[in-house]
Amino acid sequence: MIKHIVLLTWQEGVSQAQIDAVTSAFQELGKEIPEVLNYSFGQDAGIYRGNANYALIAEFRNEADLKAYVVHPSHQALLSTVTGPILKSFQSIQIKV
Repeated sequence: MIKHIVLLTWQEGVSQAQIDAVTSAFQELGKEIPEVLNYSFGQDAGIYRGNANYALIAEFRNEADLKAYVVHPSHQALLSTVTGPILKSFQSIQIKV
């Protein structure tokens, strides 16, 4: 199994409505892409300073399924229309479990 972990940091001035739109888009995306085994995401809980603003963890059976997710048209659309316009930076890591 592969876990794909993404940390997103928003630009200054991002509204709660924009963040809610990200959450809604991720909820739908998890249903649209059959390679996704498990999908969890959400805003930083605010426990520590300096964290990213939002995180996503997606689980896949194998590397091929992860790669199918990354290039899936719905994922690409989300990146360009929902997260892209408000994104300052991101980091990702993939771990085999």
